[in-house]
Amino acid sequence: MKRMLLICLLMAACGRGAPEPTVAQEFNPPLYPGESQATRALVNKWADHYDIPCSLLHRVIQRESDYRAGARNGPYWGMMQILPETARGIGFQGANANLLDADTNLEWGTKYLRGAWLLSYGDEAAAVGWYARGYYYEARNRCMLVATALRDREVRKHCPNGSAGL
Repeated sequence: MKRMLLICLLMAACGRGAPEPTVAQEFNPPLYPGESQATRALVNKWADHYDIPCSLLHRVIQRESDYRAGARNGPYWGMMQILPETARGIGFQGANANLLDADTNLEWGTKYLRGAWLLSYGDEAAAVGWYARGYYYEARNRCMLVATALRDREVRKHCPNGSAGL
């Protein structure tokens, strides 16, 4: 009996292969109006880098600029219509005009969008709303300023160091 159990356990262990390696997101619907193959590659790159759904990034780009890298609307710049002050708040150090470069704009806009995604608990529509209206105070109240990259430390007294709100 013990021998049979041992044989079954060994066979079961041999049948298990190595875990599947994780791969970049597969997001390859037809190109959206205004989108190019080069833009699709950049969207996929930054969505993977910041670990957000490609579909969310596309929603924001379509809403903000319809894939126009040189879009300007008042104080907002580029494909994701990010404020230069917001980009600087999360680490951008270039000239405002640099935000009209698609890769640069997607890098900083997607970094900011990641914070909205974290606050939305996986709800794309909520993430788009947080991105559009800003989320500093919500992140502060949830002790997520560090997690959302808005600050290098939490400012509320009840927040522990790090990202407790996740």
